[in-house]
Amino acid sequence: MLRYSAMSAQPTPTLVDLFRRMEAQLEREPETVQGEIAGGVYLMSPRPRGRHGACQGNLFAELRARFGTSASGGSPPDWLFIIEPEIRSERTFSRLVPDVAGWRRSTSGWPDLDTTPIASVPEWVAEVLSPTTEASDRAEKASAYGAMGVGWLWLLDTDERTIETFTNVRGRMAPGPVFGVGQEISGDPFGPTPVPVEPAFVSG
Repeated sequence: MLRYSAMSAQPTPTLVDLFRRMEAQLEREPETVQGEIAGGVYLMSPRPRGRHGACQGNLFAELRARFGTSASGGSPPDWLFIIEPEIRSERTFSRLVPDVAGWRRSTSGWPDLDTTPIASVPEWVAEVLSPTTEASDRAEKASAYGAMGVGWLWLLDTDERTIETFTNVRGRMAPGPVFGVGQEISGDPFGPTPVPVEPAFVSG
């Protein structure tokens, strides 16, 4: 993981200008790496292992089946889930790609699906931890999500098979309960409908 900070660069002439230069660098990165900007810090990591992608897809499928499909009466779902959307916040000097993100129609509304990066802040995001990204997921990215106004963050550990939950408290991600295989997650932001932990993880 490579890092360098806009905050430590020479002032030329504003931080917004520096952020936009970082964005231009993102556009030049090869497809074999993932570049992001978290609170003015440039993050670059290799593409993750297959277990990471499987967990990401499983979580998306579980949440979409419970909260992201139309009700029996034909009314549209409240939640929209997207895998690896690019989210941009110039206010917080961040351009991030969460593994899964969710927007709620009844609160902040859904984003424009024909525009990228997305300027609408998601209500909930999840990151699947991997050896090359765990440190930045827990530090720079979690901090940036809090500053952007994301309400909830889940961190999924594919080795320990746990889901750590965080809630935004005054712009910071405060740790909450940790759930393991055999348990179910209920409560905010998804309400009383339980989300089982085990289906998110691949055995073997």
